[in-house]
Amino acid sequence: MPKEYKQILPVENDNRVSAQFGLVPFSVMEFVIKPKWKCAYFKQNENEVRRSKDAHWLASLKLSEFSSAVCEFIIRYWSLKNAVIVDPFAGRATRAIISARWNRQYYGYEISPSTYDRCLTHFKSIGVNPTLYLNDGCLMSDTSNDFAHLVMTCPPYGDLEKYESVTGQLSDIKDYDSFLLKIKECITNVYRVLKPGGFSCWVVADWRDSDGYKAFTNDTFNIFRSVGFKPHDTIILKNNSPFAALQTYKCACKRITTKIHETLLVFRKPGELDITGLEIDSKSTIFDYTDDSQVNNINHIQNI
Repeated sequence: MPKEYKQILPVENDNRVSAQFGLVPFSVMEFVIKPKWKCAYFKQNENEVRRSKDAHWLASLKLSEFSSAVCEFIIRYWSLKNAVIVDPFAGRATRAIISARWNRQYYGYEISPSTYDRCLTHFKSIGVNPTLYLNDGCLMSDTSNDFAHLVMTCPPYGDLEKYESVTGQLSDIKDYDSFLLKIKECITNVYRVLKPGGFSCWVVADWRDSDGYKAFTNDTFNIFRSVGFKPHDTIILKNNSPFAALQTYKCACKRITTKIHETLLVFRKPGELDITGLEIDSKSTIFDYTDDSQVNNINHIQNI
């Protein structure tokens, strides 16, 4: 019997940590996209191009996707079965679908009408029904106070990627300080919608643009603290960036490094988390990938 520790969330004493959560929780992780989660992505639209078609390197590069493996780990490690998850920047279906498959109650916000419509179509095609609001995730006006056990998201990185222009679209903001004000508005509302003791997990990264280096990870960390959150953990997520090998000479000339990681920031709202009605995941609660009908459905979705 392992040593007993004070638990924030329960852990199975008769099961290895790696078996219960899918990996060993080290502070530096490298995730591989699991084939079983191909159904969590929808096909790229030909109009979704974040670089010009005549760019010298990686022309017509498509919009980035949130790692299904990172998403699965966050859900399994910082929440329990039946937990309520709120996502202020839902994006392209991945976190919603994996949350639903792991028996979480997902509520996401997507400000882009075209992405919202495509998500709903994709949800229907694979038989999941997470809640998605066509609304501003910085405000989360459809979500009541003290509602979520976990807030999980990845915000836009300024205007590095261009999304559909609508009122409130963060990628339309050119000024970094103005962008951070919107991030603070969002984090303030994250504090509002989280239950006392609840977790907030944000995947963030730094970047450079024509105005210089943007220390977004540090700025986000400081905003969380200023709003009242308690820092809980940080994890370095190693990435295989398509730009990394192309930028080594440029970086050497400028004496900078090419970024091949993101950071998972974990915060808690002060208080004790009420987990009444929540359960540890077991084999009976996990989506059964060996069920023929489900596997065939996934294979069908992969070919759409």
